[in-house]
Amino acid sequence: MSHYRSDFRALVRGALAATARFSEFTVMRVWPGSIDAATLPVIGVLTPQERSTPDTQYTAARGTLLQIACRRLGRDEVEDVLDEDSAFIEAVVITALRRPDRSCVLEDTTIVSNSDAHVFVGTLVMSFRVTTWHPVAAHP
Repeated sequence: MSHYRSDFRALVRGALAATARFSEFTVMRVWPGSIDAATLPVIGVLTPQERSTPDTQYTAARGTLLQIACRRLGRDEVEDVLDEDSAFIEAVVITALRRPDRSCVLEDTTIVSNSDAHVFVGTLVMSFRVTTWHPVAAHP
């Protein structure tokens, strides 16, 4: 049985890759520090942080930070395209992860663009909080 964070990443990667909008993107399992223009467009799903809050004596609420990073080439309209990507990603992620025993909300969206000569590169990072409830870890 896989870890629930692994399941979140796999579920979202699969849901995004199955869409026509992102079908030609390279889906990264690990986000490298640098990505060359020939590799773009890319999309990655990460779970870099998690909060744990005691809910009862026996359970804890786990608030997993799930981030989607999307980088693409464009012209001076690259931020507009990333805005459209963000609306699409939000719908896909929430549809894939939200269920009665698990909440999923968008917390933050960041768009950064820069240019390399006449080519613009835009990066979108979306942060979702996925909350689940788990038994408190204990030794047998």
